[in-house]
Amino acid sequence: MATPESSPVDLAHELRELGEQIKRALQVAREHPKTKEFEQEIAKAFNDLQAEIQRALKTAQENESLKKAGEQVKQAVQSVQGSGAPDDIAHGIAKGVRALNEQIRKAIEEAEKSTRS
Repeated sequence: MATPESSPVDLAHELRELGEQIKRALQVAREHPKTKEFEQEIAKAFNDLQAEIQRALKTAQENESLKKAGEQVKQAVQSVQGSGAPDDIAHGIAKGVRALNEQIRKAIEEAEKSTRS
């Protein structure tokens, strides 16, 4: 297990913060002059993502080797869960989300500055 840092990383807190940052980013984007273009790009990306997910699901259902790989992944997950690694993984994810939150916060501040200008 990883040794705790001087300031503990709380995954739940960091995920809540990420949600707030995303909410704030969307509010700033809504007020930005290029909102319509942004909305169209997001809508297209989601539509593309949905199509890709549907294709992947169809392929996965048809492909027997993916079923075998899924079983191997399940076995690996069970092995990892027994090793104490989930705590280390959660800590690592929380640190990554914290860094992501900081980057989003900076981007929002820059976007807000350009909107006010």
